[in-house]
Amino acid sequence: MSVSRIEYLERFLDDVEFVISGKRNAISEDRWLIANYDPLFYEVVSKHLKSSDERVRADVVTLLGHVRERAALDIVKVMRTSDKEWVKIACLGYLNAMNESDNMIPDLFDVLEHKRGPDFERAAKRLAAVGRSEDVPRLRKTYGQVTGDMRDIIQRTLISIIDRDPELIKKKELILSVPVFPDEKRFSMFLDSSITYLDIRYRDSVAGKKKVTERTYSNVYSAIRTMRTRMFNEYDNLKHYGYSCKEMYNELIRLIEWASADLSEKTVDKDDRIRKDIFCPKCGNEMRTHDGIMKCVDCFMKK
Repeated sequence: MSVSRIEYLERFLDDVEFVISGKRNAISEDRWLIANYDPLFYEVVSKHLKSSDERVRADVVTLLGHVRERAALDIVKVMRTSDKEWVKIACLGYLNAMNESDNMIPDLFDVLEHKRGPDFERAAKRLAAVGRSEDVPRLRKTYGQVTGDMRDIIQRTLISIIDRDPELIKKKELILSVPVFPDEKRFSMFLDSSITYLDIRYRDSVAGKKKVTERTYSNVYSAIRTMRTRMFNEYDNLKHYGYSCKEMYNELIRLIEWASADLSEKTVDKDDRIRKDIFCPKCGNEMRTHDGIMKCVDCFMKK
């Protein structure tokens, strides 16, 4: 059973108090904290890297080393040269743990790419803990080549790595989409139909309007999201395609950017028959009803 953020925080803060009261390593030797750590808890833990108590700072660094939390790498490098001796020693241990993780990553990929069964699952779980943001492209290749339970296992590994990097979190939906094999004919057909949809149907029927129905908004938003996902997954395949296909790719990118910006400016009439959540195509945040009209609060406030 997964542990909630509140549960983890309560246990962590209890250990912080133990360290302050004189119990050494109460944080870093708490097996419960290590076993139940999730990258989503990093924000909770990292605040104590600035604790006024050097014992707490040192013990938190050690804990982050145990769980192979890479998000702290830059901060720990600074602490290694500027903090007190006790903390510097903890930082050295953390950095050594990161180096060990880096050294094992090639072997883990070798297992994922050539073996199956328990070895595959163990390697995936290990990579989930030590994997870096730069490992995501290679991991996605395996993600696209396996199916069933194996794909589910790789997906969990990807999620663990993504959740450690704020930049990757912004593209989480795209990264977790399944890669496609190169097929220029099928992709050209997709490009042609998508360009027609935006450059003719959307331009003629939607672009000139200030207000659209919720159904229209949902349909267009879903179409644009599908296009973005396919374009993301085809990017690495472009090297296999001809000049015409690449030109169409660039044209559709421009149309998606234009249509997304245009759609984000629309006023959306609420249709009680539609129950699906509505999201702003520009920033991705959920739209809210205000005075009977659907609007993106974030985009509206930025104007």
